[in-house]
Amino acid sequence: MQSDKILATALLLGLAPILAGCNTAGGGGAGGGGGGTTGPTGTLPVTGMGKALAFRAKSTNTSDVNTYTGLPQSSQQLAGAKILDKSAPGGIEFTASADANPNPDNYYKDKGALISASTTDTLEGGTQIAGMTKAEGAVYFENGNFGDPQVSDANSNLSAVGVYNNYKDGVFVEQLVLKHGTTIRYSEAVDGADEAVYAVGFIGDKTMNMPQSAKATYKAFHEGGVSQYDNGTEMAQMGLRGGTVELLADFDNGTVKGGIKDAQLLTYRDGSEVVLNNNITGLAIDANITGSEYAGTAQLVDTAGNGVGTTTYNESLGGFFGDGAAETMAAYVIEGNAELDGANRDYIMSGTFGGVKQ
Repeated sequence: MQSDKILATALLLGLAPILAGCNTAGGGGAGGGGGGTTGPTGTLPVTGMGKALAFRAKSTNTSDVNTYTGLPQSSQQLAGAKILDKSAPGGIEFTASADANPNPDNYYKDKGALISASTTDTLEGGTQIAGMTKAEGAVYFENGNFGDPQVSDANSNLSAVGVYNNYKDGVFVEQLVLKHGTTIRYSEAVDGADEAVYAVGFIGDKTMNMPQSAKATYKAFHEGGVSQYDNGTEMAQMGLRGGTVELLADFDNGTVKGGIKDAQLLTYRDGSEVVLNNNITGLAIDANITGSEYAGTAQLVDTAGNGVGTTTYNESLGGFFGDGAAETMAAYVIEGNAELDGANRDYIMSGTFGGVKQ
């Protein structure tokens, strides 16, 4: 994804296949989710366990047939800024897998895969998550990454990013590659229903030999899940553009802090960028480490790192992956209210981070 594009645009999952780390994409979680992962090998199958933050909200849901692939696809778009049900603190555990498709669609060709995702966990209020089973999609391998599945079916979407191409002013700067996991975004609903479940998380090979001291800086990327606010007439997209993305782990004190700083919170209106609040310049997570996982809070912040607006719910969770905590991934969900476009407005914002130790 390009860093000079909106970093947290609301994801319209399933409208088209998304190339791994190539300017858009998804969530699942191993640092939080336990072992059992195979990869990265650059080949299928890939299987793993992970963790995610999930919630149910009002949504506009449609399904049709992809004109390129001839396969069923769907779209879930927020229709309200209130969370109706959510995962218990610490998120949900889930299993994801991708197997080679013996009869791939001509569009996917050698990248064709049968992708599944499931969980036995429910949200706090009892909402069940149906998951997907052997949905026809694709898995992209690039420069030794863990493997990034992309898939849409008649009721659900899953999109992953473990490779991030960083651009500034249209010029390629660098590529960040996660070799031990991938971030995932997921959504599901029935066509015509007025609610949907959304989730952000990660899967990977969690760290078994955690550092017991010292500090580490992780150069990171951010991928938005859903990020929209109620503008008084409809739900409008918003996102943080520009800035830097970095996570700081203090293994001595057992904390993880960081996120996005020096950015702008924007929306697009009539083809032009509109700054929603000049005081909002980033997003910060503040978490405590337990084993190879961490959990804490998330909020929109100003230049000094102070929270802007209020939140009725905010949570972050993450984990460390690879030898000696070589990589980290995290997910967050915020339900809040802030001055946006000149008035106090409700919003929901979610996303993922993936970082490589420097």
